[in-house]
Amino acid sequence: MRTPLLTALATAALLAGCGGGGSTSPALPGSSSTQSGSVSTTDIAQNGTDAAFDTLSTGEIDAAVGNGSLGSASTARSPQSIGFACRHRRSRTVTVNPDGSVTVETIDYYDNACTQPERDAVAVYASSNGTATVNRTITTYSLVHAQLGVRHESFAITGSSGNGSWQVQSSFYPGTSATPMSQFSHSAAINASAYTGSTGHVVNDAKSSINAEYGHQVATNATVGSDGSGDITFTGTRNGTFFKGALNALSISASPPFTISGGTQTGSGMYSGTVAFTSDGVLASVTINGTLPNGNVIAVTSSADANGNVTVSGTISNTSGTVATFTTDADGNGILTITATGVQVPIVDWHVIW
Repeated sequence: MRTPLLTALATAALLAGCGGGGSTSPALPGSSSTQSGSVSTTDIAQNGTDAAFDTLSTGEIDAAVGNGSLGSASTARSPQSIGFACRHRRSRTVTVNPDGSVTVETIDYYDNACTQPERDAVAVYASSNGTATVNRTITTYSLVHAQLGVRHESFAITGSSGNGSWQVQSSFYPGTSATPMSQFSHSAAINASAYTGSTGHVVNDAKSSINAEYGHQVATNATVGSDGSGDITFTGTRNGTFFKGALNALSISASPPFTISGGTQTGSGMYSGTVAFTSDGVLASVTINGTLPNGNVIAVTSSADANGNVTVSGTISNTSGTVATFTTDADGNGILTITATGVQVPIVDWHVIW
């Protein structure tokens, strides 16, 4: 079972029950005072982890276009990836609907017997006049099946999974909240030798200890390949700009390249490295290093146990020492720890829940 992060998930369930926007949490270092310039520890922890997690969540989205989890066609995927019973704590069911659309449900489990769902992703695929549309809902649960969060995604895909383009609009709702805490827009284009993308992401946090909206915009250039295990790999760089504003002050452009407007710029950053996914879309490995505003840096790595279960670990630091650390499982559920105070913040589906 996935036990190292259960305490964090239980905490996340308690926070989620408050609706994800109105509860209070312990004051974080830097919430009322700043580091050099106008960038606080909270700012660095929020924007730094968000941008790093975007690499993983959008990478999973991009890999999903070709691995069968969206119902889209791919000459590269194996027959087993189309639909399968419990294996490696994952199952997939494919249903052809009366109207010709295809529903694909992919469930990740806490246990090897596949009885305790952690992440339930349901995608409905349809195609018309050369453009495919996908509406996907991803629900994350605790071990006691409390709803920790829901992500809604809408895809528009043209071309093929090896030579095409797609746009995705995503909203994340913590717990059972009806109001999205986080939204991002993502576009990507791929051919036989290169991958390019752009992402704009905003996070509204109304908790009294934060009471701000954060955002970042990034441009991605990468190559797509495979490793010795046959995993799909994305290797490249993401260059971006960070933003902060009052609640609801930031917005994302309506079309790509996706950019942020409103608020103020808090600096720029760059991430480089490799993210790999199995043919079924499971995160296989990650190695990312990046620079953040005010001399902060971030490093993200992964490890796997004897059963192949992946743990992601990250550190944000500067010349004075460690600012924050985070640990998640392959589904993006875990904890962020602020070093100066030891305050631990839940992470659900690659989203920091302050």
